[in-house]
Amino acid sequence: MKLVHLLGHNPNWNTEIYFEQNVGDEFLITAFTFGNNYYKHKRVSQVLEKSMIDLQFYGHKESAKLSKGKLSEFDFHPAKIFTDIELSKQELHNSVVKAIIYQSESRFNKIIIPAFYEDENIESFISIVKSINRFLRENKVNRKEYYMTVPLAYDIIRNKENVERLLFELTDFNICFDGYFIVCENKPEQGQKISNDIKIIRNLSRFFCVLKNQRFKTIYAYANWDALFYLAQTDIDYITIGTYENLRNFFIRRFTDDISGGASDGYYFSEQLLNMIRAKDLISLRSNNIIGMVENRKNIFSDIILGENYVWNIHKPEVNKNYLLSISHLLKQVSKIYPIRNRKIHVLFLIESAIQKYNKIREKYVHLQNESRNYHLDVWKMHLLKKVDMKPDDFETFYKSSQ
Repeated sequence: MKLVHLLGHNPNWNTEIYFEQNVGDEFLITAFTFGNNYYKHKRVSQVLEKSMIDLQFYGHKESAKLSKGKLSEFDFHPAKIFTDIELSKQELHNSVVKAIIYQSESRFNKIIIPAFYEDENIESFISIVKSINRFLRENKVNRKEYYMTVPLAYDIIRNKENVERLLFELTDFNICFDGYFIVCENKPEQGQKISNDIKIIRNLSRFFCVLKNQRFKTIYAYANWDALFYLAQTDIDYITIGTYENLRNFFIRRFTDDISGGASDGYYFSEQLLNMIRAKDLISLRSNNIIGMVENRKNIFSDIILGENYVWNIHKPEVNKNYLLSISHLLKQVSKIYPIRNRKIHVLFLIESAIQKYNKIREKYVHLQNESRNYHLDVWKMHLLKKVDMKPDDFETFYKSSQ
């Protein structure tokens, strides 16, 4: 498993932690942020040889109305050429082919084949997959890898029949893609940063497992720390790690509407709790002398931002670098464990340890609310217990005997 820095706003944080702390392996350039002149950006130019680019075709029906972002700098991009008129399949195909050629001529070795986001119409997506696959069978360039984008809309990933239909087509023996670039719209509920929707959890888990079992490489793009849970179940070849929220949660409205995030002091990612903790909740933890229950070990950025007089701000580099360093610790650790059953058990131990720490925090009369609370761990735990065919009581006994 390799970690891929998702480059957006403030890419210097990613490149600095890569060169100074050896975090991450490769880079993914976002067209929305950097446009057609990405190679001129000081930070991006440092890592071009280790990079790929996501041309982000997602919002093709409404994007022509938008001026936000730099997508329209690409002559072949939907944001540049599409109008309100529905395009033909051939026109859609031609746009994708031009994007493939553009990446190849730009000397990217991993080519991300863009695809259009469809709310429910998977047949339209499958049609493009088949037409691009036919093109590549005759036009693949040696020593380049081709990854088809699979933009899993919220309504699609929650529907088991749709997921099975997609998997059937994507694993056809005629497919010549090297792998898939998987983008999933999770839509976490209010007061959550990742989804605990059991339908999404089950179906996305299966999606990764089936593709890997069929020997396709996988890239989990716009991944949040829930990547740890999916990695527990199967090998994922590339997982992106990002700083701001829109780099850790795919959200189609970013490409179709003019939206902005709300104000925030920031969040502290805790390896011990497997969760983001609101900055203001750290005050309660410190005043009750239990800050150690969330503290990240061997993390210089954690040491800085947990200081008593630290002035929090979501745009500070150390706040974001703490997450990058912490999630890389966890993912690299988990990816090295074999067989997969042992990996699942290891992550179950991490989950149970986090649950126990949440219980101890409550015993100290500190009540974490909203995003800081434990809203996801029990769902993860029960799913993985079924995967290892272990009853909750048996696991509790096993966990206690191992402490």
